[in-house]
Amino acid sequence: MISLYKPNPSNTGCAFNFKIGLDQKTQEPALYMSAIQQHSWNSEKKIGSFSGNKDSPEKNINVKLGEFECGEVMAAFKYRTEFSTFHAYGDNKTSIKFVPWDKKKKVYGSDQEQLVRAFGINATRNGNTFKIPIEPGEVEVLNEFFKNFLNRLMDKRFSNQIKLRKDNQKKTDAAPKSSAPELDTAPF
Repeated sequence: MISLYKPNPSNTGCAFNFKIGLDQKTQEPALYMSAIQQHSWNSEKKIGSFSGNKDSPEKNINVKLGEFECGEVMAAFKYRTEFSTFHAYGDNKTSIKFVPWDKKKKVYGSDQEQLVRAFGINATRNGNTFKIPIEPGEVEVLNEFFKNFLNRLMDKRFSNQIKLRKDNQKKTDAAPKSSAPELDTAPF
């Protein structure tokens, strides 16, 4: 699982999790993204809390990303393009965007700034928005995580193909042979 927590003093932060699970229907690896909105901010300790929103459906979002959506996100990271998709399930309508942006970052030990290539994730469900900035290093880690998911999925599908072939071969080998005599069809 990859977890990104970005609380802030204005209490508008979010936490996003990416997890590889098991699709109950297909028994294949599945990629899940969840987000929760920030609940509170402790000014003394300068930390945010999310746990107060864990039981509030309008403050949480959970989506399953398909393998091609995963590939599109990886392509967006690579080519610095926007990827957007839409999910509908029952009354829930969810739009998801991965958007590149250039972030100004202070150069360590200097008054200068440089632009770094960052991304943002936006997920909006029924008017509630969940968003988080992701740093270049976080983009790289997410990209590797997505590659890992795709490798697991492809390995599982390949294993299933091999098992299906073996099962079919066993059925063919176990099928009763015809007891009728073979006819010689060779010409005289």
